[in-house]
Formats: sequence, structure tokens, C-alpha cells
Amino acid sequence: MIPDALRQQLQLLLEHQPIVKQIIQYLPSDLQRVAGTPEGLLALLLTAAVGLLVLLALAGTSKSKKGSSILLAGPMNAGKSTMYYQLVDGSQHNGLVASMEQNTGVASVNGRQARLLDIPGHHSFRHKLESSVKDAAGIVFVIDAVEITPHKVEAAEMLYELLTNSSFAKSRTPLLLACNKADLEEEAHSTEFIRKTLERQLDAMRKTKTAGIGKEASAGVALGAADKPFSFAGLRSKVALVECSAKAGQLDDVRAFIAGCL
Repeated sequence: MIPDALRQQLQLLLEHQPIVKQIIQYLPSDLQRVAGTPEGLLALLLTAAVGLLVLLALAGTSKSKKGSSILLAGPMNAGKSTMYYQLVDGSQHNGLVASMEQNTGVASVNGRQARLLDIPGHHSFRHKLESSVKDAAGIVFVIDAVEITPHKVEAAEMLYELLTNSSFAKSRTPLLLACNKADLEEEAHSTEFIRKTLERQLDAMRKTKTAGIGKEASAGVALGAADKPFSFAGLRSKVALVECSAKAGQLDDVRAFIAGCL
């Protein structure tokens, strides 16, 4: 039984709303007879409402779905493993400089748990980086702020592979360019210098790869607008640059980025 007031409103809809009548006409004959009553119309409206809520929930889940790991990537000797151990247990792991093994651990960041995946910068691990992007909630790309100039090509090549990865572009994975060794103030370059250096290198690399000169053209997604100089700001994914020092434990901005990805 439904309240009389509600039955009256439903009856008015049946009698005076053309769109309701049109919708009922498209139903199978058996349902038309049921939906032609106040009780039947209420059941139809409730069923449609539940179906809409389910679709919205599924759409929201699909849209917001993201990976569960934070990737630490970047060229060799940039300080990834030092950063990894600082985040995981607050140590420098006996002064470890570089790692030839993948490290996986859990870090507590602002009261939340983050699964960290430290991928070595050696070429033999590039395939692991590419395959891990789809499961990443965020990526911390570690750069040596002191040695960026002599290693700009290596850094740009890794970034190019990352930025043109279809999973990265599709999920709009947040990317942090962590300019490490900022504690060496007189030797470390600024984030602005590093940004411009990498953008120029990526722009030149994009032109070369697109034209297929010397190497095969990239099979991934396009890297920014082809008719404009490359800029991190022009990417669909959010890209930020911060100064940090893994050795000195100056990782507040890195922790904040990771917390924002969870």
C-alpha cells in the first residue's frame, strides 16, 4: 500500500505528463498495463532510480580507480634507493648509494601506509618501470640536482618513455620530479633550471623520435602538442618539481606528494 497523497500525485503524472505516457508506450505490453497504475509507476520509478545509482557508482569507481603503489624511478646514482630507505625506515641503509635490485616496502606517510616500489635506473630494469606504471598511484622521479647537466640525456630518455606510456597518460598519474641533493646548496641547480633543461631536452627528443631519425618513432602516446615547444605544464598529468635531500632526510615535500596520491 502507498499513501493516498502519493497515489494521487502518481495518478496526475499518468494523466497529465506526456513524457510519462511516451515512456510507458515503449515498454512491453505486460509492463505497460502494470506501469499504467500508480503502484506500477512507483515500482518503475524506483527500479530506474536504483539502476541509475548503480551506474553512477560503477562510473565513479572506474573514473577514480588508480593504482596502489608509489614508484620511485630515475637515472642511476640519483639517490632513489637512499630516498626509499629514508621513507621506509628513516635510515640510509649503511650509506647505500645505488641498487641493482628492485626494492619493495611500506612507508608510513602522514598516518597512512604507502607501498613503495624502487626500480633501479639500469637499462635492464626499464621494462619493469613500463609494466609497473599501470599500478601506480603516483610516481616520484628522482633527479640528481648536482649532476643534471651531464646526465640530462639519460634523464630525458627515461622521462620520455614514462610520459609516452599509454597507462600513464590514460590514468593521468601524478608525477613528482624530486630534485635530490639540494643540501649541496652551492653545487645543486635550482628546480627552474632543471625544469627548463629537461623540457628543452624532451622537446628535441620528441622531434627526433617523431621523425624516426636514428631510432624508431615512439609507439606510445603523443608527448604534448606537436605544434608547441614541450612543457610539463601542457601534459594531462599533474607534474610538480621540488627540492629535496634524501641523504639529509629533507623529504617533507616528497611525503606530501605521496600522501596526496593515496
